Amino acid sequence: MGPSGVGKRTLIDLVLKDYGDIFARKKSCTTRPIRENNEKAQENFNFVSVDQFQRMVANKEFVESRERSAGCFYGTATAELERIKSSGQIPIIEVDVEGAVEINRQAVEGNFLFIYPPSFEELRRRIGNRIETEQEFKVRIREAIKQIELANNSVLFTNRLVNDTIEDAKDQLITLIKALYF
Repeated sequence: MGPSGVGKRTLIDLVLKDYGDIFARKKSCTTRPIRENNEKAQENFNFVSVDQFQRMVANKEFVESRERSAGCFYGTATAELERIKSSGQIPIIEVDVEGAVEINRQAVEGNFLFIYPPSFEELRRRIGNRIETEQEFKVRIREAIKQIELANNSVLFTNRLVNDTIEDAKDQLITLIKALYF
């Protein structure tokens, strides 16, 4: 877990490169549109209609779900976690703090990690490099501050690391994985 711009996806990719036989990234269900020129979208998301998503919520098919922006819903399907577990792997679940709290509330076993930026200035730079509009930048900064505050006030995240450089963060994460799983 961690706000936009802290390197969650990059760190997950690095872990999967070394430990892909043990871990697998779960795909989120979403109603958001597929972004142009994003060839990895199908790897990370199952795109569904709003009606289909709402049926899945009504049928209690998610361990966590929520509307992140107007009409854009995201969720972690129980079936997706079961698919990964049935293959003998451990799912890596990338969600926001509210999603982690809901997963914990649903009694899904896991180790919760929060990734911090090295500074607020660096977070602003990283987010600024990823977005296209000033409005989107403001929304992402507000959401990042909210996520950090929620994590700081939660006992759920017993594991925390600062992504100052990707090499150091990877080393810290691998050390944590070895301590927890080997």
